[in-house]
Amino acid sequence: MPLAVFLRTWLVSIVACLPLLALLLVPELMRSRAGSEQLLMIGTFALLALLVAAFVAAPVMSAIAAPVAERWTPRSAVRKTRAVWRSRTGQAWLTLGVAVLIYAAAQVVGYWVGAAVPSVSDNPAFGTDASASRWLIDYPAYALQAVTIYAITTLAVAWYGWRIRSLALAPTGADADARSRDLAATPVE
Repeated sequence: MPLAVFLRTWLVSIVACLPLLALLLVPELMRSRAGSEQLLMIGTFALLALLVAAFVAAPVMSAIAAPVAERWTPRSAVRKTRAVWRSRTGQAWLTLGVAVLIYAAAQVVGYWVGAAVPSVSDNPAFGTDASASRWLIDYPAYALQAVTIYAITTLAVAWYGWRIRSLALAPTGADADARSRDLAATPVE
């Protein structure tokens, strides 16, 4: 059941990527209007690091979600992923490219949610109070946008892990040739 395997992989990705959600839920690190430029740079680098870590760990997450005895386990997933990248480079790049497109869709949908439910507004006290912030952050609206981005981002991570799993478990041309030879050599009763 490929859909069931994918959904289990997505669930594991949602749980395993919780540090990414924690980062997305901190407006000072993710919005220039909520914090300083230095905090935004820290948030941007942290986001990049967590995204790279999530995609590198995605095959292991898929092995946790849907192991196949002696063929796809958390211990063998990284090794098998390297083998996929060596033997099926084009398909591996295509898989990563689609995952990046899904991540880009997360940003687009997040932008749309932010436009539909704005999380930043002008602070009316800014002109009269020198200590007031220029912007007000509506945290529930901000959190809705962050959770939306997180859900689709983990979908991208899960898709990458699930697809790499599929490529790793699929027989290669050499495997099919060997099976054909074995079947041809088997006497018919």
